[in-house]
Amino acid sequence: MKFSTTTLGCKVNIYETEALISNLENKGWIYLENASDVDVHIINTCTVTSTSDQKSRQMIRQARRKNPNSIIVVMGCFSQTSPESALELADIVLGTKDRLKVFDLVNSYLETKQQINHIFDINDFTKYDEMKLDRLTNHTRGFVKIQDGCENFCSYCLIPFARGKIKTRSVNSIIDEINKLVVEGTKEVIISGINTGTYGQDLGTINLSNLITKIMDETKLNRLRLSSIELMEVTDELLNTIKKYHDRIANHLHIPLQGGSDGVLSRMKRKYNTSEYEKLINKIRNMFPDIAITTDYIAGFVGETDAEFMESLEFIKKINFAGMHVFPYSRRKGTDADKMQGHLDSSVIKERTKKIIEIAEKMKKDYYNNFIGKTVEVLFEQSINGYMIGHTSNYLEVKILNKLNVSENSCHEVKILSLDNNILFGQLVKE
Repeated sequence: MKFSTTTLGCKVNIYETEALISNLENKGWIYLENASDVDVHIINTCTVTSTSDQKSRQMIRQARRKNPNSIIVVMGCFSQTSPESALELADIVLGTKDRLKVFDLVNSYLETKQQINHIFDINDFTKYDEMKLDRLTNHTRGFVKIQDGCENFCSYCLIPFARGKIKTRSVNSIIDEINKLVVEGTKEVIISGINTGTYGQDLGTINLSNLITKIMDETKLNRLRLSSIELMEVTDELLNTIKKYHDRIANHLHIPLQGGSDGVLSRMKRKYNTSEYEKLINKIRNMFPDIAITTDYIAGFVGETDAEFMESLEFIKKINFAGMHVFPYSRRKGTDADKMQGHLDSSVIKERTKKIIEIAEKMKKDYYNNFIGKTVEVLFEQSINGYMIGHTSNYLEVKILNKLNVSENSCHEVKILSLDNNILFGQLVKE
């Protein structure tokens, strides 16, 4: 069987698609990238925003047009939360469980020619759905999924309904996968999940700090990076563990803020206020002075007053992030926020998003400027037009003119000389 895939959404989705590709190849199927002449086309969908839903529907329709004779398989968060919509367009529909059953489900479809609905109530499942990469390519940076599920139930979000309860992957499975990546030459691994910081909470016998210690002790990984982690999960134990292995753990934490005033945070049903957020950021910076603190932010949330917006702008400036992912608020049916009074006009949301992005760009530039004249270690990832481009531990993008034939996937000391368009330019120290 020849097959192709389309993936929407987060890095966890990308990881899960790659794991499925590996699984199907092991069963003898042939993967063809961006092909129109395939037997099966698999779409891994996203539902994080209403735009994600629209894109998911669009990608399914495109797959049907591009592959009219193919079996169309739809899986992921959109199909989990909107199975009826997925079933209107696909031959086989799965949710966020049993993705590795695609092989068996396709064979069943070939026998019966009957549409298959393989959606279950995600809350009935509390065990981690094991997916792993059996065939690894030599990537500079690799993602390893350690956890699934979220139980925060923020008022704007459907992900808890798409992913279900917290589910922890076994330590041995994680260590085994990282060791395979290291053997393949991977220098940096990002551990990720739907709610990464809750790792082990369902088991009660391990936590994220314990896992990191085991990774440090049981692998020869050069650099470990944490993906997004909620404020509530950044414990003293975790910070002390990062401090202990600071030479091998990226000097970067991505801690979502989402709202910049206490009123907005309360309506979002976030589990902290601005004072608590600021206090933790100050503690982190006292421990790690040059650390990059980045964040996610939703602009124009329901009921946000002019005063709350101005308060948010001032708070963002006070925290002084190294980078921000800014999203306009997206109304989602089925969420608590959808039922609230006071939804803002789209033009107001757009204008507020623009203002926050402008502030974010200035803060990022200021952070980058702090490193001009300093020497940093860069993990180089790609060569473009005679330049090598890579990232530092604190995720600064650095570019050098490759005079000495520096290879991809290698680490070098670089002196930073200048900043242009959010890219730092430098030269190798040994030049």
